[in-house]
Amino acid sequence: MTLDTTTDALSPNLPALPDELERVRLDVAIARQEHASTGLRARITAEEGLQQALQRQIDDRVGRLRQDVERITTEIQRLEARLERLSFARRALSDHELDHEEQSERAEEAAFWAEWRQQREERRGAVMTSRPKADPDTTLRQVYLALARLIHPDLAHDNADRTRREAVMRLANAANEAADVDQLRRLLAIWSKPDTQSPVRAISTLQARLTERQLEFSELQRELAALEAGTLGRMVRRPRAELTRYLKREEERLRRDMATLRLRRRRLLGSLEERRRRLTEVSD
Repeated sequence: MTLDTTTDALSPNLPALPDELERVRLDVAIARQEHASTGLRARITAEEGLQQALQRQIDDRVGRLRQDVERITTEIQRLEARLERLSFARRALSDHELDHEEQSERAEEAAFWAEWRQQREERRGAVMTSRPKADPDTTLRQVYLALARLIHPDLAHDNADRTRREAVMRLANAANEAADVDQLRRLLAIWSKPDTQSPVRAISTLQARLTERQLEFSELQRELAALEAGTLGRMVRRPRAELTRYLKREEERLRRDMATLRLRRRRLLGSLEERRRRLTEVSD
């Protein structure tokens, strides 16, 4: 009889054991998911470091040639536009006059479309009020400082953490020097950790947190897969000899393109001079 009375007295004070076990299970699952996400962030950072090193190697070999090809291509487009405008002219216009005419046409076209968009918005009853754009230099500095405060190596709690932070800071410094605010924002998004939240006991809240961590992990997986599947990602994994062959072929291709473009530029310059000569003869 005494045993029964003691048991009855204690039973109302027994903890809800199944709920406590579920909370522990969710806490462990969240911690594991956060650890896995940290590992993925480190892999993404390492992959970006490898790809940037490869890009520098490619630029050292063929970067100057690519820039020359782009420069001459742009010049040829400008010469073609001059020749087209000169074909409708009645006198031998100079290069400055032809370029000024092109700039005027572009300005008129831009003004036309700006007015058209404004009228469209007015017809919709939603006139857009213009807001001053943020200064790009200020935005770049703000994002860089935010990332530095988050990931600075001095905040590391062990050697492995310091190594990870140093790798991220190298990427951040390179992006800052290149004024690549998009890359800084991407690094900030990758390495921003969830706000430290006070412990909760509600199982539904813990389940929601676990779902957030799982979604974050999936997004990091997709980003890593996209990096590895890109052109540089595939090249990083190629044998050294294959990369050397690629650079040699690319250099040869660019030199052939340069020769073709130079010939085309020379012909266009000759056509311009011939057209001006004819216009001068007609005006005389």
